[in-house]
Amino acid sequence: MTFLAPVALTLWVAAQIPLATQVELPTGETVELAADYVVYENDVLTARGHCELRSGPNVLRADEVTYSEATQVATATGNVMFVSGLMAAIADDVRVDLRSNEATVKGGLFMQKKGVTPEALQAAKTPDELRKLGETPVLMSGTRIRRTGETAFSVDGLAFTPCQCGPGEPSWRVEAKEANVKMGERAILTWPVVYVRSVPVFALPWLYLPLAERRSGLLIPRPSNSGLNGFALDAPVFVTLGESYDLTFTPGIYTGGGDITNAYFSSIEGTEIREPRTNGVKGPRLLTEFRYVPSDHTRGRATLGFLYDLRPRLNPVTFDFLRVHRQIAENTWVPTSQIIDDKRGLRGEASWQHTQDLGDGWHDRVDAYFVSDGFYTRDLTADLLVQNYNYLRSTAVVYQRRDDRYLGLDVSLRQDLRYPFRFFQPNFIPTAASATGVGYNPHGPTTFQRLPGLTLALPQRPLFGGRVMGGMQVEYSRLAPLRSGGFADDGADGFFSPAGTWRSPGTPLETPPELLPKDGLEGNGLLDPSEREGRDRVTLSPLLSTSYGLGTWARLTPSLGLRQDVSVGEVSGRTAARGYALADLMLDSQLARTFTDRDTLYRHTLSPSVNLRYVPGGWGHGLTALNGTGTGTVPLVYDELDSGVPLQSDGRVRGFLHAVVAVDQTLRVRKGPTTREPLRLRIGQGFDLSRIAPVAGRDTVQGSVLRDTFARLSASAGVLTAGALVRMDPTTRDITQLSADFTIDNGKGNALYARYDDLLAVKQLSIDRGLDPLAQGPDFVRRGVDMLVGDAPRPLPSHNDQVDPSPTERAQALTAGTRIKLGFGLGLRYEALVQPLYKDLNSQESQPLAQQTFGVSYGPACDCWRIEGVVILRRNQTPEFAGVNLSVAGFGSFGSGG
Repeated sequence: MTFLAPVALTLWVAAQIPLATQVELPTGETVELAADYVVYENDVLTARGHCELRSGPNVLRADEVTYSEATQVATATGNVMFVSGLMAAIADDVRVDLRSNEATVKGGLFMQKKGVTPEALQAAKTPDELRKLGETPVLMSGTRIRRTGETAFSVDGLAFTPCQCGPGEPSWRVEAKEANVKMGERAILTWPVVYVRSVPVFALPWLYLPLAERRSGLLIPRPSNSGLNGFALDAPVFVTLGESYDLTFTPGIYTGGGDITNAYFSSIEGTEIREPRTNGVKGPRLLTEFRYVPSDHTRGRATLGFLYDLRPRLNPVTFDFLRVHRQIAENTWVPTSQIIDDKRGLRGEASWQHTQDLGDGWHDRVDAYFVSDGFYTRDLTADLLVQNYNYLRSTAVVYQRRDDRYLGLDVSLRQDLRYPFRFFQPNFIPTAASATGVGYNPHGPTTFQRLPGLTLALPQRPLFGGRVMGGMQVEYSRLAPLRSGGFADDGADGFFSPAGTWRSPGTPLETPPELLPKDGLEGNGLLDPSEREGRDRVTLSPLLSTSYGLGTWARLTPSLGLRQDVSVGEVSGRTAARGYALADLMLDSQLARTFTDRDTLYRHTLSPSVNLRYVPGGWGHGLTALNGTGTGTVPLVYDELDSGVPLQSDGRVRGFLHAVVAVDQTLRVRKGPTTREPLRLRIGQGFDLSRIAPVAGRDTVQGSVLRDTFARLSASAGVLTAGALVRMDPTTRDITQLSADFTIDNGKGNALYARYDDLLAVKQLSIDRGLDPLAQGPDFVRRGVDMLVGDAPRPLPSHNDQVDPSPTERAQALTAGTRIKLGFGLGLRYEALVQPLYKDLNSQESQPLAQQTFGVSYGPACDCWRIEGVVILRRNQTPEFAGVNLSVAGFGSFGSGG
């Protein structure tokens, strides 16, 4: 006889439990039965009071158990508990018909457990104790259950919650009229309905659910809606490929955002015109994700996505649609409102993240990202911060790290996302859409890639009997474009322009781009004297240092280093060798005091320091290019090592003497084995004792001795973490940088956060005039890697425009937001992006609010899923419903992400 096989079915457990105290049943099985009272009368076995039945790993407890041999019906009533392995069940009463393998359950609840041993479950004495043990990934129940196979069941009135909602009553559930369940594999539901509390919120005619770890099946569909891309629906399908590999296929569709009014073209043609948005996507999409974890030492994730975009193609020069041009005079064509029907077609993305421990200290790591065109990312998202990403960077490295050396080979690739150029398809502008009446293929931006870099670093070790420490680094790097013949082809000014124009020195800053002269050298396919070419460089950097104690109050640490590099131009074959010595002297001290409060130890330290760095000059020179006027040269700067020290116009090193005086304070708190640092403050002053630095191609410009005065603070106390950084030029009293951030997070879903940045930056027009972008701004941006301080902000010597004589501008941004999780499952989210200095280009009115994001969400207390509606309000636009986000987690194999 199989007494609780249907009970197990009801509770999603298949087990055969005989009912007799060491008595052979009709099935030939025996069980151990213990109870306060057992009687066998008229072919009916009755056990009352603390009934306990054991058969192998299966344990049944109830207040009363009966079995009729005549009807072959078994019942268990009162605090029914059943345990089989990590599956547990409770019920008020259960009636089982062994002839039909059917069971009727009242008040039944099945719990799939984890984080607990089977022995602990078997030892539970009450239903409440059984509920609280371990974690409960799945809660299920049913009213009528029939066994259709060894591990298969048919269930009527199914209700379940496949997540870790805790042992109590879940706040949500899935109910189905009928379900076909195969334990450990899947459940096929007929007319499933999702209930939140007692409110039905979602229904389907049929649903397949995986019920085992890594079981293939359909995951939760993800609907969304936004003004950018309209309604969108993704339907992910999970496919397992064994224990270590799986795939997720996500077909989807974007219906596209609504048309907008184009006032510019209506003024030309005298009528209001409705046309598609220039940004956004429309069409079908397929995203494939492959994950692998073949061992503890190797893991990775790769994605490949394709989108067939039905929107009209953009002109990469004007960022507008390809429009039919109309000739109004000789050699003069103007655009009309007619859009050329040339679909954007196939677009896509790919990524690969991989880490591996190769053994013997060897490791590799890949972080690769690729998109089909420069506007792919901003077309898929409405977030302003993501839309403003200028470059997409991919890196790969294989290295060996040991105590005595580091050896690494790396590559780094960048994709320029500033323009809508297509990377793997032609960008041909047809004749009908050309402002000259002649079709052409515009020259896209050329980015330089690190292909490859090879680094050998020997960390400092004792030399000459341990009195001196010595180390060395050797690096080979190749920076070159992947195409364009091995050089930038950026023309006379060395800057890329989509329209092929250039701004020569002396051009008024207010001159609009369309009135600038054409740069005849840009995109001509020739390496001109003003352009960068691919270059190979070898750099040698040895370092010697020692340290002397000055009694018990200070320490003196002198060091001497050298940087020598040799560069070769890959196209011209030009060679250049540049070198310089660095002398460094550090004098520091530390005062400390310790306080004790019961079991807590407080340690406050005060550490003053003086750091001097001297570069007497150098020998040789780096690679140079012809300047925009053709009257001299400018040094070519490819990376941070090329701009590590001030350079003269001919590429030679300009010597300097820098100093930084600083005081550090820290407070550390130790309680038991835990140590934290709730406060750190650094205050300092920079000095340029050489007073000379290059500005805008001029080799000698007298500067101030004083450089930035700075203070940096980091603090934490309980739920609060905060930080601040301020830099000021004491000679002009300009704040060159002000940054601050704080977060208050109670760890329960409630948080308040903000970050503010105020930078003194170089205007783009001033950069076009020839000002080095590293010559202005906060110290950490503009100082070279071998310098202690950078140049001070100052006007350009040739900057005499009456309209706007200042070469710099302030860039300010404030991001602030809050998250609130209410007790009944409701969540609220708000975030604002503020640009305090922004003014409307036409009215000049202050409009600081750039973007506001509002989110309202609901999810159960376990947070195994959460659905959120998002509304975005952008500057000068109406509120936009940006989408519905459904995140799913904690379902085991049922779903992840969303």
